[in-house]
Amino acid sequence: MQAITPKQALSSSETVQRPPVAGFLRGYASMSARIGRRLLPCLVVLTAFLVIRSIQSTAEAQLRNEAFASGYSLVATIFLLLLLGVRRRITTPRFGSAAIWQRTHHYLGMFCLGAYVLHAGGITTGWLESMLAISFWTITLSGLVSWYINRTAPRLLSAAGPQILRQDIAERKKQVASQAYRIAIEAAGRADSATLADHYQSTLIAFFGFNRGLLFRIRPTGSHRRRMLAALENLDRYLDDQGKVLRRQMSLLVQAKDDLDFQSAIQNRIRLWASIHTWLLGGFVILTIAHVWVAYQFSSRW
Repeated sequence: MQAITPKQALSSSETVQRPPVAGFLRGYASMSARIGRRLLPCLVVLTAFLVIRSIQSTAEAQLRNEAFASGYSLVATIFLLLLLGVRRRITTPRFGSAAIWQRTHHYLGMFCLGAYVLHAGGITTGWLESMLAISFWTITLSGLVSWYINRTAPRLLSAAGPQILRQDIAERKKQVASQAYRIAIEAAGRADSATLADHYQSTLIAFFGFNRGLLFRIRPTGSHRRRMLAALENLDRYLDDQGKVLRRQMSLLVQAKDDLDFQSAIQNRIRLWASIHTWLLGGFVILTIAHVWVAYQFSSRW
């Protein structure tokens, strides 16, 4: 055994006893930066809301229509919210990252919520105002659902292996189905592996060849995957050693196909709710334009 010199022992002792100050400071700085990135936009939104409320109070004191202050800001915010949909369709040039635009859209939505409550209050009267209220709260609900889906999607997708682009999933499914077919053909050519080929013909060919059902697309789970893998493992009693190797390869392909189906379901869910939110926002814009025209036609103080 090699002897440890006093200098090495002292160095080792210093290493063990040295407090992790640098790591603590880095963690504290990182946490402070994250808090600042979230707190500063919230303060900006709150300040803008208070400014609109102050302008509204001043207009009310001057016997003018105080609703126009919050109304103007609300209309401007709505058109700014529409810019996110425009940004998604622009590939070049890039006007900032999509993440920055997404966060800006969220904070503008917060301000829009406050401006709407300030403008319309809790109770509305008239058929046009009622339609606007229903449309606005529906958009708000769809926006919250879309936000939640976008927040949870990365964690769900990471559980299904490396993330694949939505437009590439169909081609990857074809590749997996082709590999499964070749394994089934190889199993069919061996007497001691024919059970695997029969199982493929009766059960797996539909799984590899078609998309999953509506229930899986709405709420993807791993229950069907577990049942298929268990059924494949039960075939081992009828297979020789080479057949078991083919069975294990087939099981890996079942897992790969299920992962692709899962990723497709999650990505389509994100796209669906984003489309719903955008279409609802477009309808709200049309109602808003009609509301502005009516307000200018029949308002007595502006």
